Amino acid sequence: MSRISIGKNPQAREMLLGLTEGVFSHVVDFTLWFTIFSAELSVPLDAYGKFGRAQFAADRFLEHVNYDGIKDAIKHARRRGWLTASKRRHAIPEITKEGRKRLRRLIPRYDEKRVWDGRMHLVTYDIPERRYSDRQLLRMYLKKIGCGRLQDSVWITPYNPVDIIRAFVEKHDLAGTVIVSDMGDGGAIGEEDLRALIIRIYNLERLNDRYEHWLREYNIKSSVDHWAVVQYLSILADDPQLPFSLLPAWWQGTKAYERVKFWLAKVYL
Repeated sequence: MSRISIGKNPQAREMLLGLTEGVFSHVVDFTLWFTIFSAELSVPLDAYGKFGRAQFAADRFLEHVNYDGIKDAIKHARRRGWLTASKRRHAIPEITKEGRKRLRRLIPRYDEKRVWDGRMHLVTYDIPERRYSDRQLLRMYLKKIGCGRLQDSVWITPYNPVDIIRAFVEKHDLAGTVIVSDMGDGGAIGEEDLRALIIRIYNLERLNDRYEHWLREYNIKSSVDHWAVVQYLSILADDPQLPFSLLPAWWQGTKAYERVKFWLAKVYL
């Protein structure tokens, strides 16, 4: 699959590599995303006021990505059934139902409900050194499902991971090496209360700084454009999406989501 071809502008190169690192890996996926966004260009500007600058964002995208790479990505997406030719003359291709399914698998989704039973869970493991690759794979998986690292081989999570970890253990033949324990209500460890523990383990202050930086940059603009949404998703990809009752009062993740939820609904449909 074609990689993104980036022009000579070093700032453009840095921007594209940064944007795609946590969300998109290939130009074809980025093109599917851009296809949905570009559909806004065919809508009267007053229909979606805050997207009135969509043309400007489209020009930025085409300026920084090699045109031949885009053409190849569109051809590949059509062959796979992710894009189809538009019925309107000179219009860009339209994303199909399968194309939307692919995007939904790729991009992180903000959980507006976050049901929690008030209990914390501890995950511990003891995997032999000779199975180092499996140990590393487990660590990446624990982070992916929203666990926070307490110390070597000890992780915590507010969401009961028993079923999904059992499936992982069976798939990778790790029986007897991973234990999931219920920490009960409160979930404090030692003299550190649960809220302080959550902030430290999940490094919420640093993550919140990223949300605040994003809000400062885009609150001064009249619209949230294509690039802004992708940058937001790169932060959301690192967000463990903890229960709302565990988040500190200064948390800015919810406010950031409110700025993009209207646009993201177009992808999640």
